Amino acid sequence: MRTVVMIPARIGSKRLPKKNIALFLGRPMISYSIQASLSANLVDEVYVSTESSEIAEIASSYGAKIFIRPSELAEDNVPTQKVMQNFLDNHPDVDVLVTIQANSPNVRPETIDKAIRLLVEHNLWEVRSVNDEGLENGAIWVTTRKAAYWDGLSVYFGVVRDNSVDIHTIEDLRVAERMQYDGKVD
Repeated sequence: MRTVVMIPARIGSKRLPKKNIALFLGRPMISYSIQASLSANLVDEVYVSTESSEIAEIASSYGAKIFIRPSELAEDNVPTQKVMQNFLDNHPDVDVLVTIQANSPNVRPETIDKAIRLLVEHNLWEVRSVNDEGLENGAIWVTTRKAAYWDGLSVYFGVVRDNSVDIHTIEDLRVAERMQYDGKVD
């Protein structure tokens, strides 16, 4: 079974310009998601899906492979699932796709592995990360190839606890940095 991480990262963020490569504790934010993904034991390869040569250059310098997606899949209103499907359409050998958000730098390799293990051991279609309140935080989304194309609610669904901050503003960035310093991230 081939398990691949795909980190979607577009350059055109509105609230925090270039958020995916904004500095987080002195490094581009995306580097943390790449590092966590490369450190996960159950991951075979790590890709960044982007339309931006600037993001591609930074991501490759941190060890990610690059998948250049069409610019129309980098617009504000494009669902992540469409980006996942585009990636899978071009990577037919992927059985399990792990989508890690570039703007969730607090994600941990152990949590990525836990989500993958949960999917595989319980024969689930997808696993998503939630915070302590049980709300989806978008940091991790593990799915089978088939489920990535499913257009409805999945009954074979699991969750894994992860307190990553989903960063969209400068205030979110500061909160995530404080959490990192204070050790309040799982």
